[in-house]
Amino acid sequence: MRVLVVLLATAALLTGILLLSNYSLQHDLNKSKQQYNLLEVQLQQRETLIAELNQQMRQREQAELALRQDLSTAQQAMQSREQQRQRSLHDNPQSRAWADAVLPADVSRLHDRPAFSSASDYLRWLSGSQLMSDTAQPPRY
Repeated sequence: MRVLVVLLATAALLTGILLLSNYSLQHDLNKSKQQYNLLEVQLQQRETLIAELNQQMRQREQAELALRQDLSTAQQAMQSREQQRQRSLHDNPQSRAWADAVLPADVSRLHDRPAFSSASDYLRWLSGSQLMSDTAQPPRY
């Protein structure tokens, strides 16, 4: 009988230990599932972000291509105009003489100005500069 009581007590103790172990394992499993779900959400967010960044990159590439095409078109137009200008200067002696003429001093002075760091610097320079000559007077060279 004593052996039976010791066996029952041992079985009850082992059952208690197994129940505690099972509870601990269930808790660890639930915690692992929560971490898995959290990581899955983070992964989804990163995949969404990567997809958005890829879309933005494609849009920028398309915009860059459009800008390069516009630049090429502008360069071709500029070359065409420059060739046309060169031809007109070459063909027309009056145009050549006009293009080679020296600008009047007052007009040349309009091109001479320092670099400005602000609008107030420009206003100070503008108000301190010399007045333009009267248009009724002949230009000075």
